[in-house]
Amino acid sequence: MKKTVLLLIIMILVISCVAHAKKKKSTQPEWLKNPKVVYSEQQYLTAIGEGDSRSSAENMAAGNLARIFESNVKAEETVTQRYFELTKNKKTSIEEQTEVNKNVNIQAQQTLFNIQFGESYTDDLGRVYAIAYLNRFKTAEIYESKIDKNSQRIEYFVKSATETNDPLMKYAAGSAALTVSAINEVLLAQLSIIFPSAIDMLEISYQHEKIVKLAKEAATAVTCGININNDKDNKITIMLEEMVNDLGFILSKDNVLRINGNILLEKTDLKRNLEFVRYELQISVKDDKDDTIVSMTEKGREGHVSALEARERALRTLGKVINKQLKSKLINYFDSLIME
Repeated sequence: MKKTVLLLIIMILVISCVAHAKKKKSTQPEWLKNPKVVYSEQQYLTAIGEGDSRSSAENMAAGNLARIFESNVKAEETVTQRYFELTKNKKTSIEEQTEVNKNVNIQAQQTLFNIQFGESYTDDLGRVYAIAYLNRFKTAEIYESKIDKNSQRIEYFVKSATETNDPLMKYAAGSAALTVSAINEVLLAQLSIIFPSAIDMLEISYQHEKIVKLAKEAATAVTCGININNDKDNKITIMLEEMVNDLGFILSKDNVLRINGNILLEKTDLKRNLEFVRYELQISVKDDKDDTIVSMTEKGREGHVSALEARERALRTLGKVINKQLKSKLINYFDSLIME
């Protein structure tokens, strides 16, 4: 009798556990099991993310959504930042800038607009799931508007480039046109996934390949000379030549731009068990009117067990400064010429 009662109790517990497990299993939302049932593929693009919290799950979902576009055209971070500056004007509102910042997804190296988040779900282990989605039709309208505005901006820059004989202004306008056109290529590639038929309704009056050619020709018209005092091994000169070549300019004695400077590298005793080298680099960039358009001074020190390696470290530091700080200052100067 006791065995029978015990068996009955065990059976009841087993049945209860199975029923409870089935009940729990059934509580998993449909959007998590099969997103396309809840968010039709014809109307939405979706991605699911998971994390320790809702915010981390949403970030992961946004990243997964952005990765749908990763095989398409991408824009470098510097191009994206420059684009925001070139398309910003006095009418740009705080809300518009916030919208841009909100839609940048660094993880996937893509910028998407109009990302929305749906429900979230937390499982028995505390893992949180969230779904991110794009409404194809509404998002396409946003993209069409942005592409159209960018196209108008490109036309303005191209017109400015073709109407001037000033090589610096021509380069500024051509480079600006290429920057905005590069972003438009990204937006067009994304739109072709979000709402393919919308591409046919756009009126693009320029050709990206011609913009590339225009910018390249404008860059080669900017000739540049370099003269750095005390640069015994030409290390700083070579770094500056690489920067000039990267911008597309041409090194020439008959120049539109002149980069002059002075480099100081000397041992200094700091009363430590390391060898130290102090450095100071002064650079000025002048135009054909002998006006200084960009200047830079960088100083500091580097240490190592040998003075030779300390010197090499100092040169590597200055190389980074030239490639980032000086190059950025030059680009900002050219952008200032063309900004309304």
